[in-house]
Amino acid sequence: MQKQGTWGGALALLCCAAAGAHNVQHLSQVPIGILQRWTDKHAVHTIPHQSPAHMGAFLLDIGWQSVALSSLLAVQHFNNRDGRFVPAFSSPEMRACDKNWTLTGLVDTQSSSLVATRHIVRWFDEHASHPHVIVGPARSSEAGAVATVASAQNVPVISYWATAPELSSSPRFPNFMRTIPCDRGSAFAVCSFWATEMHFSAGAVVYAHDAYGDGFKSVLRHLCVEKFGMRIQTFEVDGFTEDAVASPIAALVAVGMNVVHVIATGLEVVCVIEAAVAQGALRRHPTSLWTLTDGISASDLGLLSIAAKDAIDGSVRIAAQGANDENPLWQRFVQEWSTFTPPPYSDRLPANWSTSESVFSDFDINASSIGRDIATFMYDAVAAAGFLACRAAPQGPLPTTFGANFYEARRNWSFDGLTGSVSFDENGDRVVASGTWSLSNVLLDAATNEFELVLKAVFDGGRWVWRAGKRDLVYNYRSTDEPVDQLQPPSPPPSPPPPPPAGDKFLLLLIVAAVAAAILFCYFVTRSTLKLRTVSHRFGIRPLQLLRMFARRRGLCIICRLRRYFSFCFRSTSHLATQKASISLEFSLQGHEQLRALFREYTNGEDTMSMQQWLRFKRESQKEDDETVAVRE
Repeated sequence: MQKQGTWGGALALLCCAAAGAHNVQHLSQVPIGILQRWTDKHAVHTIPHQSPAHMGAFLLDIGWQSVALSSLLAVQHFNNRDGRFVPAFSSPEMRACDKNWTLTGLVDTQSSSLVATRHIVRWFDEHASHPHVIVGPARSSEAGAVATVASAQNVPVISYWATAPELSSSPRFPNFMRTIPCDRGSAFAVCSFWATEMHFSAGAVVYAHDAYGDGFKSVLRHLCVEKFGMRIQTFEVDGFTEDAVASPIAALVAVGMNVVHVIATGLEVVCVIEAAVAQGALRRHPTSLWTLTDGISASDLGLLSIAAKDAIDGSVRIAAQGANDENPLWQRFVQEWSTFTPPPYSDRLPANWSTSESVFSDFDINASSIGRDIATFMYDAVAAAGFLACRAAPQGPLPTTFGANFYEARRNWSFDGLTGSVSFDENGDRVVASGTWSLSNVLLDAATNEFELVLKAVFDGGRWVWRAGKRDLVYNYRSTDEPVDQLQPPSPPPSPPPPPPAGDKFLLLLIVAAVAAAILFCYFVTRSTLKLRTVSHRFGIRPLQLLRMFARRRGLCIICRLRRYFSFCFRSTSHLATQKASISLEFSLQGHEQLRALFREYTNGEDTMSMQQWLRFKRESQKEDDETVAVRE
């Protein structure tokens, strides 16, 4: 009897073991790759005083470590069907699913699309273990490159932070999805804040020349102009060096725009702000209003200089909202954060970071903008991947159409997560209606010299809801004065005088001709006067009398020439050739031989006496020095 009982117990244990072995054998491990952002390769050139901290790149702060740990927690919670933060994990449907994640790739993209592409190419070269689902990457430029390569392998990609509108194109990026809303929602929120809340009519956009900046800029300009009737000017920054940033900021200063939205990430924003302060684009008077995106965190702003911190204090940050304090799932996640133990694979994170234990015990994820607005989207991206994998292949090995089935399973489906209700539209984008956007004042704590983001309003359902019931903002330089959107343009330079009309041109020519004639007249008068004085001195005749004689003789010559021209002067030419001195003198000479002899003496035997001979006669014989009297006689 005892022996029979022993064999019965052994048989029962064997059956249980066989059942357990059967369950383990049928548990399907699905390879997943997670592209994370631990470092920024370009930051080494952006802020050269910072030394590379990990693999030749700038190590990002503890906020990004919380993003990495959140993704690993989501893998762990899915595999354990732990529904504390995503209730559907523990649903009957999910418990019936035999899929678990196995992490075959956990890598840092270094914020570079080239590095991200190299990683996935290497994954696909390892055919036996390449990921069947990829979560990440963070940046839009990386996501576009990764989605293009992954689509060739029919591998779905779910991003947690790539927001560029161009990624919504299913033909270009098939099997691409994202848990963070597209930038169309963010752009609409910015335009609504400018036009509806602040009553601005103009604004400027300074943007990075990449997939994120170009796409956000285009949709923001379109919405602000078409929907709100604003004037928008854009300024492109191509490369974040001191020289590359200086030129667009100088152009911004030149047009006097005072309301500016900066579309860039992290240390790129730091470069823009430093240049704006140096060139006077961030103004105290009149008050400026600069708005930032979720691309900048409070810890990033800590890298600013003292002057730049003073200027950016009071700016506004508008971002897609990940965590909502009214979401009970987020509240529970925050409450239990300090109780978490390092999840599997956390030992693969950079050794230069804090230990995972210290992050859970010391880091306040609820106070971190990166933790609230990025780590939450990461957690939900891993959760969405788990749900869709189970919907695509609930039991058994993965079919050859797993990628297509995975993407198709997104339709008419949603779940509740850390970011609220998560669902996807036909393009793989998060449904806009499920997204909200937060507006926070960026304020500098004088005691700690650190920035904090103070939530002021939420954009939900197409309108702004202010937490205080009204707008209670401060602006740049912590000013309470209402900002103006654009400085008064300087007075235009005076226009050149209009060209004179045709009549004025003719009059001007006449004046010039008259002046020239007057100059020539003065020249000839002066020359003639000098010559007249010379002749007068030589013959002893006064200049005025000599001039009269000259005028009379010239006048007779002119009259004669005119008569000759008209054939009238032949009869009088000899008579006019020489003027007689006096008719009375000619009669008195008759009968007086003595006078005749004197007459012939002065006329050289001629019958007539010229004026010069007469004057000579009066001067020598009559002692008459007065030429006027002599001529009158």
